[in-house]
Amino acid sequence: NETQADRLTGRPHVPAAALHLRDDGPGFCLHEPLRRHSPRTAALERRISALADRYPPLLPGNDAVHYDFHPGNLLATGPDITGVIDWDGAARGDRRFDLVTLRFGLHAANASPAVTDRLDTVLATLPDHVLTPAWAHMSLRLTDWTIRH
Repeated sequence: NETQADRLTGRPHVPAAALHLRDDGPGFCLHEPLRRHSPRTAALERRISALADRYPPLLPGNDAVHYDFHPGNLLATGPDITGVIDWDGAARGDRRFDLVTLRFGLHAANASPAVTDRLDTVLATLPDHVLTPAWAHMSLRLTDWTIRH
């Protein structure tokens, strides 16, 4: 993840990653499905939307952000990661956003507890201005996706 740091400095043509905390994304991160599905998902949507007043709509920073960084997009030989695929949604922002995305994807990959614990230790060091909006975005993204698919 550190290799993504400041990779987009001097490349203003690369758009910033949107968080969609208040507004719908382009075919994902839709708010209405959460509002309509159940009282619990409606409450989650209200909490996510309320965060839009505290955080910018776009991820700040000049890091390369994969934006869909989950185990299915990692190539590995044994324990070594040899590549990352599916960069079509990449954007500018804070690379640590990808660590939150990875955390949401570990359960589906049946990751070992040691991997989950290691990532949780890293996530615990992230400042609130990174962790909270990223966690809210991923909660919206995956809850919406689950409802509609």
